Amino acid sequence: MNLYFPPVIYMFFLVLGTFISVSSSSLFGMWMGLEINLMSFIPLIINLESNKKSSEAAIKYFLVQAIASSLVIFSSMFFFIFSGNIFVLSPNIIITLALCTKLGMAPFHFWFPEVLEGMNWINSLLLLTWQKISPLVILSLLFHAKSLLVLALVSAVTGAISGFNQTSMRKILAFSSISHLGWIGSMMFLNSSFWIIYFVLYCLTSFILCFSFWFFSLNYFSQLSMIQNMNEKMIIFINLLSLGGLPPLLGFLPKWIAMMTLKSSFPILIILISSSLITLYFYTRLCFSTFTLYLQSMAWFQKNKFKKNFSILSIFTLLSLLGIIPMSLITL
Repeated sequence: MNLYFPPVIYMFFLVLGTFISVSSSSLFGMWMGLEINLMSFIPLIINLESNKKSSEAAIKYFLVQAIASSLVIFSSMFFFIFSGNIFVLSPNIIITLALCTKLGMAPFHFWFPEVLEGMNWINSLLLLTWQKISPLVILSLLFHAKSLLVLALVSAVTGAISGFNQTSMRKILAFSSISHLGWIGSMMFLNSSFWIIYFVLYCLTSFILCFSFWFFSLNYFSQLSMIQNMNEKMIIFINLLSLGGLPPLLGFLPKWIAMMTLKSSFPILIILISSSLITLYFYTRLCFSTFTLYLQSMAWFQKNKFKKNFSILSIFTLLSLLGIIPMSLITL
């Protein structure tokens, strides 16, 4: 007998698992929250869009997360038995590697674009934003400094370079997320609490962009040339460059905060800024394609389906364009 629960039930346990992880005072409680979060997200992947791609994405996600979770509980056993005094390997290194695997940081990022590719835009947004909260909070408490710094810099460079020659919008967002995780990890390395502000603003810009792609039914690079209305092109143009961190858009504010935080570590900052410039290059290339190419066929685009939501999307785009002014007053 197949039991079916509405997505609201799974969303409740998704939120519950995150809150348990964040509020727990023990490693076992953190691990339990991660497991509840994992087991509630998998049915969401399959139920919201049941096809071969979503089933494959669910299996890949489960295998990677289960292995990483087993390493987390293994490192907690090391903490308990040896109290952190181990001759060969510190439990902080193990838990740092496990949590970076959960987040999809390089060089453990190979599962992340493939899983994202098999999801719809709602699940993609959840994976890009909400699913990162628990691992990031635990990582900020238990990280191994040198390991985290190396993984953060590798993620920033890998996310920037791997974004080239990608035709899928989801994969572009996945590699952008990996690059942003490099910035967050670098701020965490300096014990700065500003990584929370960076992550919140990244979630906001990712939400606006995912909503834009969902609204316009955009999945691949070639579909950008089929958009006829100039207002629609401007919406995608502004939101893409905002996620890339181009001043004076909203997406530049978290990178500005990060630069102010990392100014004492100049070599780290140079690597991060260089990787960010590469990311901006392929976002700009996408935007040029949006404005210069044009095709007649628009059979994939159902214009009347989301007519009521166009005003909401316009407000979000205005936030991307002008949001840096009030946000900078609040954060700084």
